[in-house]
Amino acid sequence: LSLAGGLLALGAIGYYWGGFGQTASPLLNTDSSHLPDYDVVGIDGQQTNEFGQITHKLTAERLVHYPQADNSLVTKPIVTLYKDGISAWQISAQHALTSNHNRELQLNQQVLGQRIKGQALTLETETLNANQALQTLTTAAPVMIRSPQGQISSVGLSANLQESTLTFASQVRGTYVL
Repeated sequence: LSLAGGLLALGAIGYYWGGFGQTASPLLNTDSSHLPDYDVVGIDGQQTNEFGQITHKLTAERLVHYPQADNSLVTKPIVTLYKDGISAWQISAQHALTSNHNRELQLNQQVLGQRIKGQALTLETETLNANQALQTLTTAAPVMIRSPQGQISSVGLSANLQESTLTFASQVRGTYVL
């Protein structure tokens, strides 16, 4: 009788210890949809148009892609925008988030844009949204733009890269020297 009772106790302990009698633990999450599907270090890529001309180039320390939302987190990105195959702008930041199949890029923290060709022009802000299809840059954050003739600050900015236009949203202040 004691041998049968001992075997029964060992069987019950093994049943629960083996996990057969346990309910799902909130600490054991088997849903992997929030996990990244790839993590790349040392990014250096470029995209071309149908004529083989470079449209933009991305250099970054790291890119982590999340498949569920089709978003990527990019660390220390440097984006070079091209116009007619010639580099026009270079934009850098501490972090970026891509969305909409990498057509939209939200740059965050210490965003610095510099015009490469033509008159020197720099743009500084804390957040900047870039839309590849529309060739636009927008922000609602404070912006400082500097050129050899002076500087302009505003809260909010829209830039159309195809038309080479800047539109300041509000609280515009600046100095300009002829």
